[in-house]
Amino acid sequence: MIFSMKSIKNLFLLSLIFNFLFVFSVKAESSGASKEIVTKLENLFTSSKKVNTPGEEQQKARSEIENAMDWDKIAQMCLGAKYAKKNAGKNFEDFRILLKDVVLKTAYPRLDKFWNSNTRYVFQDIEVKGNIAKIPTKFIVKGESSMLEYYLSKKDNNWLIYDISYEEERYSTHISEQIDAFLKEGSFATLLDKLRKRRDELIEETTKSKKT
Repeated sequence: MIFSMKSIKNLFLLSLIFNFLFVFSVKAESSGASKEIVTKLENLFTSSKKVNTPGEEQQKARSEIENAMDWDKIAQMCLGAKYAKKNAGKNFEDFRILLKDVVLKTAYPRLDKFWNSNTRYVFQDIEVKGNIAKIPTKFIVKGESSMLEYYLSKKDNNWLIYDISYEEERYSTHISEQIDAFLKEGSFATLLDKLRKRRDELIEETTKSKKT
């Protein structure tokens, strides 16, 4: 199997967490864990409007969004238990950092377009079971509706986003399957190289965009 650029881009479907999460209207219960989660999402909703604002506001907004994600868990789920264990230590840390960089650098430039769109989002009932929460979100584009579900876990008394599903397909599972297929023939070092290449491409795209 050849790990093509198309396959590499599929690794970054998690960027949809940002593309969709920060543009829906919020409706939920006003008590307990549900209230805490809603408050967090509302704050992120506000911050997402400022991720491309020059200066300190941009830095503060991006920091808040980045800190709302459980990057360790995201990386573990994308790698799968087998490869996360096999590549524990520096390899895993490099993967986590690169995945985070690519997800964020893919998402941030797109947020302004979502704010200017006519897409409508409705945040539906929150399901909380212990330290895990699932947030179904219905969005409507050009009269067609689809369902996204966001997954959060409570870590050190803080709710963090760690996964998303689209029409019942978990993105962590999708990405993990692609990585598993690639690593059966390719090396982990090659995977990291491809992530670095994609990160550098995104940095170059951003630099060119600022000059135009």
